[in-house]
Amino acid sequence: MIRTILISILLFCSISTVFSQQADITLKGSILDAQTKEQLPGATIRIAALKRAGGARLDGTFSIDKLPAGTYHLQVSYVGYKTLDTTIHLTSNVFIGLLLNSNARDLKTVNINTKRNAESSQAAKKAEMLAGNVMNIVSAKAIQLSPDITIANVLQRVSGVSLERSSSGDGRYAIIRGMDQRYNYTLINGVKIPSPDNKNRYVPLDIFPADLVERVEVNKTLTPDMEGDAIGGTVNMVMKNAPDRLYLNGSLSTGYSQTLLERPFDYFPTGAINKQSPYEMHGPNYQAQPDDFTRDNLNYTKKYFTPNAIGSLSVGNRFFNNKLGIMLGASYQHTYKGYHSIFNPGEYTDRDNADGYLFIKHAYQRDYSTAITRTGLNAKVDYRFNENNKISLYSFTAILEEAQARIGRDTLPYTPRTGPGTGQVWYKFRSKYQHQSINSTTLQGEHWLLSQHLQLNWSGVYAKAANRIPDLTEYGYDGGFYADGTQKDPYLHPNIVQRYNRTWWKNNDRDYAGYANAAYYATIADLPFKFSLGGMYRAKHRDNFYQNYNMDNVADGSGLQQWVDIYHFKWGVINPAGSPAEANNYRADENVAAGYGMVKVTIRKLEAIVGVRAENTDQQFDTDVPPTQAGKTGSINYTDVLPSVHLKYLLNSRTNLRLSYFSSISRPGYFEIVPYNFTGDEWDERGNPMLKHTTANNFDFRYEFFPKPDEQLLIGAFYKNIQNPIEYGFSQTGVQSQLVYQPSNFGDATNFGFELVYEKYIRNFGIRGNYTYTNSSIETSKLKTFNRIYVDPAPLEKRPLQGQSAHIANVSLLYKNPVLGLDMQLAWQFTGKRIVLVSPYYGMDYWQKDMNLFDISAEKKLDKHFVVFAKIQNLLNTPYQVYIKSVADNQALIPFQQKGSETLAQKDVYGQNYQLGVRFVL
Repeated sequence: MIRTILISILLFCSISTVFSQQADITLKGSILDAQTKEQLPGATIRIAALKRAGGARLDGTFSIDKLPAGTYHLQVSYVGYKTLDTTIHLTSNVFIGLLLNSNARDLKTVNINTKRNAESSQAAKKAEMLAGNVMNIVSAKAIQLSPDITIANVLQRVSGVSLERSSSGDGRYAIIRGMDQRYNYTLINGVKIPSPDNKNRYVPLDIFPADLVERVEVNKTLTPDMEGDAIGGTVNMVMKNAPDRLYLNGSLSTGYSQTLLERPFDYFPTGAINKQSPYEMHGPNYQAQPDDFTRDNLNYTKKYFTPNAIGSLSVGNRFFNNKLGIMLGASYQHTYKGYHSIFNPGEYTDRDNADGYLFIKHAYQRDYSTAITRTGLNAKVDYRFNENNKISLYSFTAILEEAQARIGRDTLPYTPRTGPGTGQVWYKFRSKYQHQSINSTTLQGEHWLLSQHLQLNWSGVYAKAANRIPDLTEYGYDGGFYADGTQKDPYLHPNIVQRYNRTWWKNNDRDYAGYANAAYYATIADLPFKFSLGGMYRAKHRDNFYQNYNMDNVADGSGLQQWVDIYHFKWGVINPAGSPAEANNYRADENVAAGYGMVKVTIRKLEAIVGVRAENTDQQFDTDVPPTQAGKTGSINYTDVLPSVHLKYLLNSRTNLRLSYFSSISRPGYFEIVPYNFTGDEWDERGNPMLKHTTANNFDFRYEFFPKPDEQLLIGAFYKNIQNPIEYGFSQTGVQSQLVYQPSNFGDATNFGFELVYEKYIRNFGIRGNYTYTNSSIETSKLKTFNRIYVDPAPLEKRPLQGQSAHIANVSLLYKNPVLGLDMQLAWQFTGKRIVLVSPYYGMDYWQKDMNLFDISAEKKLDKHFVVFAKIQNLLNTPYQVYIKSVADNQALIPFQQKGSETLAQKDVYGQNYQLGVRFVL
């Protein structure tokens, strides 16, 4: 009996062991593109007989465990690829490689890449590796998974790029390698676009929604076929192209601002604003009356429910045997934002027998409520006549509308105080509505001749940018509890309406441009050559309109009127004709003609691009100042010859060494060369018709390693020698009344640094990071006084370039689980301290504090077509803080200060922003 039991137990254990071994096989492998060998994260593998499935991780690998031995049918699928059906016999643990073929179809010999591939991170890295210059690319897929919804915020994830933020807290302008936005330019599909800014050239990047692009390219070196007016770099937005098959991608989401969960939104009706000034409506001889100015747009009401509405849709396909391609896209974002601001602007004040000192005259607390509507529309049509001829028509429109209410109070630290709650208080209100738009339409052609040895391409461009700020108004009244020597206790001062302004700004920037390029491919001495030459011409016209009316309190029988509400006081118009004879009313024309020659040759593992570009700039301006006033009209003309050399050495198929040199320029702003003159209490501000354009010699080195298609290690260094950089400073005459503050050229400046980019994936986890160190130096003249007399000559102060942070870093932690259909990303972005405003006084520059931002995003795949996603920006509610490196010497207490060697000048608290939505993909 015992023997039978023991035999039975041994037999059972043996069977169990065998079964366990048979059901404990692990199938591992990788899923790759059959042609490019790129990893395909998210691809699925199914074993129908066992009802088991797995998915490729971020590194393209998969694993399915606890499988019994046997022969099974495998089905492997991925969007944009042909499904793979194969059979495998499992007897033990095994690792297999699975290759999927793209669904791309050929038009004769013309290959059309799938839409899915063009938007992938692998395609972006492949383009970086093959490029002839130093660049970084952010793919549409990376943007989709990121927390960002505008192009500006997307760029803060790129190495060497930081942002200058708008009054709503969003990023607006890109600072590339420490070079202010004046040293960079923006393109759409490789064509430069105009700016809606009323004085400058640079483009506000928050006008562009992020969900219409195929990729964003940041070029850090320039080849001869690129326009030469960038010292920091360029931003090129490549919009979605027509796919090889039906493409449909849409999303709909909502969200909320944490600040507006805690307080209501201050609303004013933008429809009540007069879009035209009295001068425009009635003519130049009209005398404006008080009733010509509306009041409804200055009356604020509370809104308690302000959800965001965000949506996008892109659809495209090819027709007529793939000859005709069409892609249409639209994006709409209507968001509400609120934030609280502390603003303590400093003044330089003289004193006896000592240096001047920092004095805080105002202590503002402001609440902002901003409604932002961002609209993007793009359309592209291309037609392929045959393998040698193709034309395309592309049009893009971006519109940004902002309605902002600012409600604040100023406790005026310089007024008499006997304790907390006493002293004069100003209550101030501002209504601002701004409408900006950019439209670019391009007709392009591409042709191959001489048995495809000669390539010709051309572009005709019409582009326009516009800006409207109608009836910008800030009004207010003063009050508070006053204390003086005549009364024992503080008394309540009546609320007296103060003088204020109403201003209309309007400007248009229009471009007509043509581009033509030719490239000849030849083999000489068994070496492949590409000879290129081309040219461009752009005619730009800009006009700027400005009207300002000064309004004043009209005294009644009892004296100046007291504040009741916006409807119950009278005002008078001090200047009923407005301000027609103003330098702010100007017209400018700029014609740029350029030509280049370039040779590209590959000598074994060395690829060299050598060439030169010549650009001629011709500018004219005309202002509305009287003809007798100097500087009513003017012109400037100059020509630059810009050589460049780009070397790329292929250590192996995955590793590059790059060495580059290029010469480039930066043109002054349109208004900076206009000899305007604004009279001030301490000095005059003046334009500078003698202002020179900036030139630079730029050197770059980069090591590139791409161990896998979606991984990279980039290590680079750069050096820039800048001649005639443009900064604002003083032209010192030795007489205080003749001090002039104006844009000037301040000798030479240097800017150097290094960059590190790293991206790595292990199973379901990934890390993406970059770090940039930048060091720049410039000397400018500053004002300084001793014993109430200006030091002559004005001292020079050495400092970094405005906007340059010594340290910039980004790290994103990624998680992808294809089985669960889950993607998550936690992003950290660090911007080191930097100068945000150059003061005219010695030691009084405004510095932004170090800033750490955390954002998080996630998406969950519901089925083959639907995905739900969530994003949170500014997770830890990081404030934006600005300080002056000097302690204010006020007798009265300045609020919100901490002990130390600096003074807090500004602190903006934005709160978190939440977004939840669903995406559809076909």
